[in-house]
Amino acid sequence: MTLPEIVLDKIARKHRGKERAIKREDLLRYVQLFEPTTTDRILRNVYSKLPVCTCDQGIFYPIRTQELEEYQRYLKSKAIPLFDRWKMVAQAHPHLVPEKGEQMELF
Repeated sequence: MTLPEIVLDKIARKHRGKERAIKREDLLRYVQLFEPTTTDRILRNVYSKLPVCTCDQGIFYPIRTQELEEYQRYLKSKAIPLFDRWKMVAQAHPHLVPEKGEQMELF
């Protein structure tokens, strides 16, 4: 099995629903049983590409509409402050901001 398959299999089988979320540290220890060289950064890159949710309690496979809605709010709470920071930097350097006719790319 590939690393993404190992991670998805573990989460989809044992951590369905937010109340059964697995802490990232625990998932890392599990994954390292199969792939000892896996680091926290590698693990985060892997699960960021999988159909799983994250929350303060850990990582889980969503099974309810409410969980997906909460996940959206969770991501917005992280993204909006980052965008606000970008705006502050852009205001400090207006000469670097494209003209209004140009398409700006945030990501």
